[in-house]
Amino acid sequence: MFKSLSRNKPPTGHHTFNNYYTNWITTMKTTHLPNLRHHMSASTPTLLSAHVEILHHHFKSYYHALDLAASADVSQILFPSSHRNPLELPFLWLGDLHPYLFTNLIRSYLIQHDSSSVIDPENDEYDRGNGDHEVGSESGRESEEGMEEIEVGESCEFLKKQWPLMNAWKVQSSKLTARIDQIERGLRLMVPALMDRVRKAQAGFVAKVGSGEATAAVAAAEMEEEMVGIVMDANRLRKDVISEIVSVSSVYQGALFLEGLAQFLVGIRDEKMLLEFKKCKRLMK
Repeated sequence: MFKSLSRNKPPTGHHTFNNYYTNWITTMKTTHLPNLRHHMSASTPTLLSAHVEILHHHFKSYYHALDLAASADVSQILFPSSHRNPLELPFLWLGDLHPYLFTNLIRSYLIQHDSSSVIDPENDEYDRGNGDHEVGSESGRESEEGMEEIEVGESCEFLKKQWPLMNAWKVQSSKLTARIDQIERGLRLMVPALMDRVRKAQAGFVAKVGSGEATAAVAAAEMEEEMVGIVMDANRLRKDVISEIVSVSSVYQGALFLEGLAQFLVGIRDEKMLLEFKKCKRLMK
């Protein structure tokens, strides 16, 4: 839109960024996400940390590409009909995911851990009661002991690998929660400030064209320049929030956070789910 007003030529770069985004999602789905999941349960923390950083870098490279696309034509980022489907659009803010989505995701893990930590009194009492009951016969007791040995032996290796993941949110969870609180306090200042800049850019365009101070083309070029800066600042904010969460998290927390974020982006582009969404729209009509 801005390009057509200010430069009198069709927008460029739409297909280029559309192809980039498709390839970026595909690479994450088929390479980085499976690799991360494999190393979450089968590797040392050091090796897992390397794969966390690989996926983190994948997100950072995306925001770099998004900045370049905005510089070429900011309208394709603000109105992304070519590379976003109807399920993605409600989650967008200034061209990409709202930064609150990142903090909400990490909070969902922390809240889930808090809920699972609550002991059910009835179950707890039942377990204590069962701890004192006796097996009916000696042969039955020996049979149970033999089965337990086999089960423990088979599950020991599994538990050894899964234990760090199972307890990921018990490690420094209060420290992480406090840092998320700080990040969200910052967002409450920065998000409205960016939206205020958008309103001022739009008002400036209307005022200049309406008063005759500038032609529509000149005013659009000025607004476009301001919107490019706003989108790039929003991208920097998104990138900083992701980096801050990863840096303050343990390696397993960071892995689970990036896995959840990646799965959200991959899942929301699932063709079957999109078809179901379109069916629901038709039924509502």
